[in-house]
Amino acid sequence: MNKTQFTLKDLVKHLIKYSWLTLILVIIGAGGTYIYINKVSPYSGNLYSASRNVLIKSKNNTSVQADRSLINSYIVVASDDKIISATKKQLLKDGTKISEKEIKKEVSINSIKGTLFIKISAKSPKKNVSAKLVNVYSESFAKLGPTLFSSMPKPILMSKAQNTKLATSAKSIHSIHKKGIVFGAGFGFVCGIIISLIIAIYDNYKKIGKSE
Repeated sequence: MNKTQFTLKDLVKHLIKYSWLTLILVIIGAGGTYIYINKVSPYSGNLYSASRNVLIKSKNNTSVQADRSLINSYIVVASDDKIISATKKQLLKDGTKISEKEIKKEVSINSIKGTLFIKISAKSPKKNVSAKLVNVYSESFAKLGPTLFSSMPKPILMSKAQNTKLATSAKSIHSIHKKGIVFGAGFGFVCGIIISLIIAIYDNYKKIGKSE
């Protein structure tokens, strides 16, 4: 039998030989996924949400379509740092301490399709904060928005957010984290096997070359 023949036994030996490489890639895959998930969704407990709708409509006779075309511009205005800063200051006066970074992370602003409304929503790990944050943020936007964008009509605030609801439970968050880590580890394992096989094939070709 040709000594350079690549047998199943040789393959198994090679995989065992480079098992350290597979282990490292498994650790990197699981660790990298864990870090990424915690960066995207750092909360490990319950998340509570609240929202408030805001109507932005011109008082003159412009068409509804014209008003709709500016909705995205109003959303940009609503995300301005001055509104975030004003929200932080007002919340602090009301006894709620929160950083501007947290406000940016917890508040989302979206248009409601086919309407002149935008929805300001907030998610927070603190049950009593999300509704308060949404209301203060909406009021700061209504007050400062027209000063930041002169052609924007004064926003009309709908009813205050009174209650919060459970947006994501701790159990489901833990499940997402666990699945992500398992996926990362599995991906690292597969990469380790593939790289080991490539090295094995390369080594075998080198042996064949030397034997000829």
